[in-house]
Amino acid sequence: MTATAQPLVPGRPAAARVRLMDRPMNEPMIIFLTVLALMTLGVMMVYSATRTAHPSGDSYYFTRHVIFVPVALGALVLGTIFPYQWLNRRWIAILGILVTVVLLVAVLLVGETINHAKRWLSMPLGFMRISFQPSEFAKFAVVLFFAWFYSRAKAEPPPADGRAAAWLRRASTDPRSFVWSFVPAMAVMGVICLLILKEDFGTGAFVGLVAVALCMIAGWRWWFPLLLVGPAAAAVYLAVWLQPWRLNRVKVWWDPWKYYDGPGWHVCQSLMALGSGGLTGLGLGAGIQKMYIPENTTDFVFAVICEEMGLLGGLLVIGLFGVLVWRAVRVVRGAPDRFGFLLASGVTLVISLQAIMNIGVVTGALPAKGISLPFISYGGSGLVIMSFAAGLLCSVARQSKGGAGLGPAPSPVQPLRPEPVVYRPAR
Repeated sequence: MTATAQPLVPGRPAAARVRLMDRPMNEPMIIFLTVLALMTLGVMMVYSATRTAHPSGDSYYFTRHVIFVPVALGALVLGTIFPYQWLNRRWIAILGILVTVVLLVAVLLVGETINHAKRWLSMPLGFMRISFQPSEFAKFAVVLFFAWFYSRAKAEPPPADGRAAAWLRRASTDPRSFVWSFVPAMAVMGVICLLILKEDFGTGAFVGLVAVALCMIAGWRWWFPLLLVGPAAAAVYLAVWLQPWRLNRVKVWWDPWKYYDGPGWHVCQSLMALGSGGLTGLGLGAGIQKMYIPENTTDFVFAVICEEMGLLGGLLVIGLFGVLVWRAVRVVRGAPDRFGFLLASGVTLVISLQAIMNIGVVTGALPAKGISLPFISYGGSGLVIMSFAAGLLCSVARQSKGGAGLGPAPSPVQPLRPEPVVYRPAR
């Protein structure tokens, strides 16, 4: 592609004279287009999944989904152009956790029960009621908090502070510190995860897994996660082993066909849909097994994709997520600052692990868990929040090395905190 010379803009490098449209495909564009492709596929499959044997419900979920898709696109664009450094503030990170706690407590007190699960808050909005899951907000509130918490600068203190103050400053921002890192992180994780575990064990475990993984990336000592084995085992015993309906999911995962007419119905119908699709599928809208799959627009939409688009359609979805994660990892490696590095890492963890868990449940590789397929499943709050998070990933990519092919892009704001500087007392 031929580059077109443009007048030199003061303050910009000479290479900036090359027009953006003449540059090769860059990271933000690839991520944006991949998310857009997944959302387009989601609209098609939600419409197809709603074409069931019940005419009265043919268009209900599709109509609501179409309303949220433009909002999600707007959130994706907003996140892309939003300067992510503005989120690197103490009050934003702490406020996000406090709002999450309030919403999760509200769910326990006045939440709406849907499909035997009390996970939704509802509010009237004009001619319709909007229901959203605070646990979707909690995923990224935790990511934002730990991205800020572990990117605080180790600025050199004034000489008058002395050695004691210098040591205290270093310890309070060191991710390897047990007192100043592990204990506060466990306090935040414990409160959020316990509130979610009360009604949704799978999502609570998912949030905890993302938080621990992000803390390890931030610099936790290798033995910190070993301290969580005991509390995690106790949580599994209390929330799974002593709860018959959750224990049944483990039994179904071990042998779904033994419970075909009972708790194994979901998984068995999903597996039959996967098998009936063959290599190329039955064709869009021509699926039969989808009519017997509960939650075929949300948790089991991947089964509908494989039935109507076949193995090739399933590999297409997996390939799109593979491209998204691959480019996201490149963004993480080229992040211009530590906050961007941790924020992009957290968003990548949420998207990739959620996709793996959903596809694992649909294929029977993991125990049944109500978790959606990012950007594809029917949804409102989850789709919008996930799209904004993907936009923030693009925002980090725009300012990273290679974001526009010209090195770090000029930022509309200066970094809120300086890069870490290790203080060494004068000899």
